[in-house]
Amino acid sequence: MKILDKVKLPDGLKSLNNDELIVLSEDLREVITEYTLSNGGHLASNLGVVDLTCAISYVFDFPKDKLIFDVGHQCYAFKILSGRLENFKKLRQKDGLSGFPKREESDFDAVNSGHASTALSIGCGMARGNASGQVICLIGDGAMTGGLFYEALNDALTLDKKVIVIINDNNKSISDNVGFVNDYLKIVRKYGNEISLPNIETITNIDGHNIADLIGKLKYAKNLDKSIILHVVTQKGKGAQFAEENPSKYHSVGKSCDKLCYGQIFGQSLTEIAKTNNDIFAITAAMTDGTGLNEFSKTYPDRFVDVGIAEEHAVTMSAGLALAGRKPYVAIYSTFLQRAYDNVLHDVCLNELPVVLCIDRAGFVGGDGETHQGIYDVGYLGSMPNMSIFAPKDSEELKSVIQWSQNFSKPIAIRYPKSEVSFEYGKTAPIEYGKWERLVDANSNITLISNGDVLTNVYKAARTLGNLGVKVNVINARFIKPIDVTMLSNFTKDDTLFIFEEYTSSNSIYSQVLEFFNKSECYAKVYGVNVENKPYAVASREELIASVGLDADSIVSFVKSKINK
Repeated sequence: MKILDKVKLPDGLKSLNNDELIVLSEDLREVITEYTLSNGGHLASNLGVVDLTCAISYVFDFPKDKLIFDVGHQCYAFKILSGRLENFKKLRQKDGLSGFPKREESDFDAVNSGHASTALSIGCGMARGNASGQVICLIGDGAMTGGLFYEALNDALTLDKKVIVIINDNNKSISDNVGFVNDYLKIVRKYGNEISLPNIETITNIDGHNIADLIGKLKYAKNLDKSIILHVVTQKGKGAQFAEENPSKYHSVGKSCDKLCYGQIFGQSLTEIAKTNNDIFAITAAMTDGTGLNEFSKTYPDRFVDVGIAEEHAVTMSAGLALAGRKPYVAIYSTFLQRAYDNVLHDVCLNELPVVLCIDRAGFVGGDGETHQGIYDVGYLGSMPNMSIFAPKDSEELKSVIQWSQNFSKPIAIRYPKSEVSFEYGKTAPIEYGKWERLVDANSNITLISNGDVLTNVYKAARTLGNLGVKVNVINARFIKPIDVTMLSNFTKDDTLFIFEEYTSSNSIYSQVLEFFNKSECYAKVYGVNVENKPYAVASREELIASVGLDADSIVSFVKSKINK
């Protein structure tokens, strides 16, 4: 570092001249690259916005002024410039810095934000509520593919309050941008056209890497007494050749899978069955690579749809595909599917359409913190009529349910984690609707029940308990909804069931089993361990699982504590 560690931030920034700001930007890129590659996180997007962030921080007065990021993952330079350089070394680590804006972390972070297209809505509210200082929304062009942006724009253009909108146009979401908005911005970039909107001034094609020019334009916006849109063109991955050449690959970096991850297995399986089923369509929301659909998109381009960051449209459009007699598979991260709640309920479930929701990043997601945990989908999907939910235990079961699902005539959600497959069981019973799989039959009155990736920990715990002289049965409750009432009916008051699930207790198997026993003549003693319904901060997936008692050692201790009473 040439200057970053010598400037007292944040106040010292404003004393720098333009040449020093350029050097500062170089230092920021060096630090961001080093610790993002080391700890994981969003690299290319942050490298592209460094110069713009320096200029914004130089011109405006934070935290009195409010900077709202959209998407929040482009905030790394701002975190450092607001005095968090030392803590940045623990980016995305337990007790370290979040990779997203976080109000609990600093007064400089105006709002906690990890999802796209929200900034202008927040900005309209802050301006309308007379928040202190100026309101600045830094919006990536990818976020402009989300419908919420246009709902907010409709409001902002008639709002008698000032909001500064900065469009960070790097021609990318995570994957390549798609649709009309992308085509329109290409024309603006190529020909220098103005973005023509009523009631608001726009300045287009500002060089996002010319700090002096950026400062001039930002000062103009600051001194204006009305709203303005600044269209700033940046290069994603700027300053790191490998990220400039492959910005999608380096959008987000982290530990690579030594074996195939669940998402990759899903993508391969869907590509395989699509060879013989021409009705299969794959739909995603700006997550082609992340959901494992890269191969499918190249093999069947006419049956692949990337709608941009528009989860609501992805789900409802898939309902239309199903109405047209097609078989849509909608691949969306658990955290982003939340945005399409009503679309799933109203358009898919109430119409009882054969749409398959392929929910990646289900369960705990290490490193991303509160905004990206996939622990809520069972709670809301389980409340919907006509919806079934399945959690495969390993790669073979995931392949099996993808194959089976193409002939299923109602809505179903298949949920799986971000991680690689941690254990292969070597056997998978044929999928039968609503039926569980007995993995271990120890002729015991103690039964451990689980599903998905955490079943691996339960399976390991069962072996440990066996070595301690405690024989237990193990059931793979792969259908979360409906539960296997036939199997449950065989239990008696002499049996003890332990249920372990990596999601909140609402509509969990535990809650359904309690309800089933309450309404039936069957009875067994039931204990459950679920994820507590609260926000979960940055930590590794393993740390998060252990924190809620779902690691193998905790499972052993929990079972022993109950049977020894």
